[in-house]
Amino acid sequence: MDDWSRRSVLGASGAALVGLAGCTSLSGSGRTTDGTGESGLSLETYAVGGSSGETVPVQEAGTVTLLDFFATWCAPCKPMMAELRQVRADYPDVHMLSVTWETEQSAIEEFWREYDGTWNVASDPELATGEKYDVGGQLPTTLVLDAEGNEAWRHVGLARADKISTQVEAARE
Repeated sequence: MDDWSRRSVLGASGAALVGLAGCTSLSGSGRTTDGTGESGLSLETYAVGGSSGETVPVQEAGTVTLLDFFATWCAPCKPMMAELRQVRADYPDVHMLSVTWETEQSAIEEFWREYDGTWNVASDPELATGEKYDVGGQLPTTLVLDAEGNEAWRHVGLARADKISTQVEAARE
């Protein structure tokens, strides 16, 4: 195999890995839970689609929580919206919040409308949620927290609705 072909194969392989694993963004540190069902963090959501435009807790006390960390430019985050929308339809009682570190309101709202977000979406440019839940540079990252605030499941990259639903059910037990 000549050098050009080898570089082409390696480049395509690297691109495929990024697509499967998720998009690289930022680094976080220090996964913590307080065990009380509250993260102590609240975020202002956007008033778009199914998002309320109100300030909401990141982790709601006594409730299973699904956190989705995404970016509008992240390729796997786009099909992830359909998977999350199905979970939302199946589990309307689960506290669901999507968080981006982006700050451009129009881009976030456009993404939310285009991909039909039916739950709350918030921006956290200070990265407090990323640090709190140790969400680093790969997006999308999905977390399921049990009613006590403990991490029950973590997935990086595109996750199917049936897999997420299985983890939500497990967190309810």
